Amino acid sequence: MDDYTDLDWNWEFYEELVDDVDENKNIIQCISCGKCVGDCPAAKVSNFNSRKIIIKVLRGDKSVLKDSDIWYCYLCERCKRVCPKENINIPLLIINLRNESFKNGYGPKYNDLRKYVEMSERFLTQGTVVEDPLGDKLPQERVDEIYEICNFARIKYVFKASKSDQSKKNKKKTK
Repeated sequence: MDDYTDLDWNWEFYEELVDDVDENKNIIQCISCGKCVGDCPAAKVSNFNSRKIIIKVLRGDKSVLKDSDIWYCYLCERCKRVCPKENINIPLLIINLRNESFKNGYGPKYNDLRKYVEMSERFLTQGTVVEDPLGDKLPQERVDEIYEICNFARIKYVFKASKSDQSKKNKKKTK
């Protein structure tokens, strides 16, 4: 990791997250290699940087709960697959941080949520967020989980609206 002294670390926040989700204890193994960020589709289209999020958590910086970054993650688990360390589950950490954000009265700002919805829609309908495909097709179990998350966030209603808007546009084009 970067050059930090023992005084830079505050384990209280990290311990709270580990108490909440035991698997979060593995983020301490992060070696800050950057593979997670380099392969991340959200990082290609936003300021999302999982390394910075992990460092903030380990330093006890709760401002991460107010940051827009935690809302840009697609939970696609690409970071988990490319990480050279075993059992670092960044998507699980992100979900935990989002929950803590809501518990503390923050949550996403409207503009952040709108961008997240647009990126999620592209991901779910086209399988890509950027021009480059994400690689292997997601297993059906993961797709179902993403749909469940979107349903919880009421994103499917946005999809319905955008589909009806799209069909209206298509009808106008054919006239």
